[in-house]
Amino acid sequence: MKVSYTLKMPAEIKEIKETLKPFGGRCAKIVDGKLEYQIKEEKLEEALNVLKEKGYVE
Repeated sequence: MKVSYTLKMPAEIKEIKETLKPFGGRCAKIVDGKLEYQIKEEKLEEALNVLKEKGYVE
C-alpha cells in the first residue's frame, strides 16, 4: 500500500527510512514536501504513530 503524508519539518530521508524499517516500510522518498512510502496495511497505523511521535508528520 502506498501512502503519503505532509512533513512537519525538513527531515533526513535516511533517518525516516531507519524509523520505517522495523515496520516493513519501503521506497521512502520526499516529494514536494510530502513523505511517500510503501507499507503493508497491517503495519500502517503503527508506523504512522511512530512518525507522529518523532515529529516527522502531522
